[in-house]
Amino acid sequence: MAKANSLLFNALLSAGAISLSLLAVACGSGEKSEGNFPSDFNNLTDTQKVAYVMQHATPDSVARFVCNVPLGKVPGVTLDYNAATIYVYDTYKTEDQAAYAAAFDSYVDSLPLPDRMRLYSISGAEDPQGLGYKLGLDYVRSIRDNHMTPDQVEKELKEFKKACGADTETYHRFIVGFHTVLNLDHGKDLPEEIYTRFINYE
Repeated sequence: MAKANSLLFNALLSAGAISLSLLAVACGSGEKSEGNFPSDFNNLTDTQKVAYVMQHATPDSVARFVCNVPLGKVPGVTLDYNAATIYVYDTYKTEDQAAYAAAFDSYVDSLPLPDRMRLYSISGAEDPQGLGYKLGLDYVRSIRDNHMTPDQVEKELKEFKKACGADTETYHRFIVGFHTVLNLDHGKDLPEEIYTRFINYE
């Protein structure tokens, strides 16, 4: 009996490890094939999908999953961002809620500006009129947290302007917010070149 219990325990451990390794791909870089989830995964409701991930992964991985799927970074899987977010906060207890929220904010801050804009738009949490301004106000923190070089910043700004396309107002508001925080932040821990190169950037 002891041997049988041991075999069962090892089998459960192996199954759990396989599930976690599959989820790590989906919840991490977002590069995964549709087959990495159960074959009927996309037939589940939005809350069932999130429940499955919550059962097999840590809150930080769940946060990346909730961000990545609506952005199309997990091929073959769809997810309603708002339904998923409500379910997570209704289900997690205080400690896991805090871990999820911290991981979510950190991951969103690490996203390229175009993805961040799309996620805010999908969530509907931001007033469209203020979306660009918020992105601009937050961008200096992202530069600092991600240790971005001036060249990396300029590359991302060009990609963001391209992503805005005909929506020149959102881009303009972003620049206003970005300049505002650069002025307030000048002289702190960012390289001087970040200030001098972008304070009048258009």
